[in-house]
Amino acid sequence: MYRLALLTLPLLGACAPLNAMLAERDANGPSPRRAGPLVVGQTWTVSGLVDGRAVTSTISIRDLVDVPQGSGSVNARDQIAAFEASQAGFTVAEFDSNRRIARFRWVGEGDSISYTCRIMNAAASPLRGELTYERFGKTVATGTCEAIVSQSP
Repeated sequence: MYRLALLTLPLLGACAPLNAMLAERDANGPSPRRAGPLVVGQTWTVSGLVDGRAVTSTISIRDLVDVPQGSGSVNARDQIAAFEASQAGFTVAEFDSNRRIARFRWVGEGDSISYTCRIMNAAASPLRGELTYERFGKTVATGTCEAIVSQSP
């Protein structure tokens, strides 16, 4: 009986990390939903240079929903409606889980102006990619962009 207790002692020690993780989860609640670099509760600042000017947008991740080929901060139908109506200030973040690509999109001020920051390496820090400036759905110019988390949950 004494030997059996000695044999189980190492097993109890192996449970300590799991117990610590479970205790932390119980104290803090479940982890927020995530898709690649996007986590519910984050705010991203996306900035770049395109067509000789600097542009910036702040994109909040209030929720993550299923969209074609991944997850987005806004559903696909609302995205289409906002971009078609040129709803200035509308923002969206997406993560394509198959290709591991992040995209930050926003509607700019003016007639049918929008920007897309496409990140091909969503594991890098900070996220850097190509910025596309579009007007009436056609690409006017491309430049570079950077996306950084400005607020975490």
